[in-house]
Amino acid sequence: MRRSELYIAFSFLFTVLLFALFRTPFLLYFGLVYSLVLYLRRFALVPRAFKFDVGVILGIALMAISPVFLVVRFGEYTSPSTFHALFLLGLFSVFFEVRDGFLPLIPLAEAMIALIAKTDTFEVAVNWLTHLFMDITSYLVRGLIDIFNLPIAMKGNVAVVRNSMVIIGSGCSGLDAFILYILAALLLIYLRKSSRREAALLLVGALGIIPLNAVRIFTLLVIGYHSGISFLELFHSHLGDLMFVAYVFLYWWAVLRWKKQVKGEEKLTAS
Repeated sequence: MRRSELYIAFSFLFTVLLFALFRTPFLLYFGLVYSLVLYLRRFALVPRAFKFDVGVILGIALMAISPVFLVVRFGEYTSPSTFHALFLLGLFSVFFEVRDGFLPLIPLAEAMIALIAKTDTFEVAVNWLTHLFMDITSYLVRGLIDIFNLPIAMKGNVAVVRNSMVIIGSGCSGLDAFILYILAALLLIYLRKSSRREAALLLVGALGIIPLNAVRIFTLLVIGYHSGISFLELFHSHLGDLMFVAYVFLYWWAVLRWKKQVKGEEKLTAS
């Protein structure tokens, strides 16, 4: 097994293990994206000659420092994401030469964002964004209830379904799916080396996550009204994932198909 294949397999298993221990979605997202990029760009992993140079020293130092972030608390919690990122970055520096700057940039970005996320300013910004998404989603859900004239009372972010209250909280805001879409779109743009127009269209697709999330919550309320709250809770965990995957697939397929048609028309015009 080649060194690059071992590193890719290790990065994936290391990510899964840490997620199982700490249950940090941020770590999982970045780790899986990093493993995927490593696999797709494995030809860019150039083994470093075994010699004690600056890259090796830096790599060893990063791996030695990384466990500190599992012990030292930043606010209420430690930072397993920073440990994950620095350890993988250090291991990369020891075994490979930097020929593709995007590869080490992913764990570096993970470490920086993980540390910034521990600051009060970041927490205030996230809370503001979360409430903004909650308010927009609640407004859209109320609009759907009015359009379909359903006997569901809703005030603010609280809906009354028969005799039960359903609250559109931070976990239902759709902000996490919005951010995940942007990260996935940036990855696709990088891998395809997209033009500005294609990149813009792919990123604009993130706006569709907001009404999609409102439709998801509205659908859950309808299920709860007709079939009971137990059915609402049953569909709550998986409906959003299915809708998100279907939306991303269909939207990206439409954008890439349109781009292919435009290129075909340009070739015909040129000929």
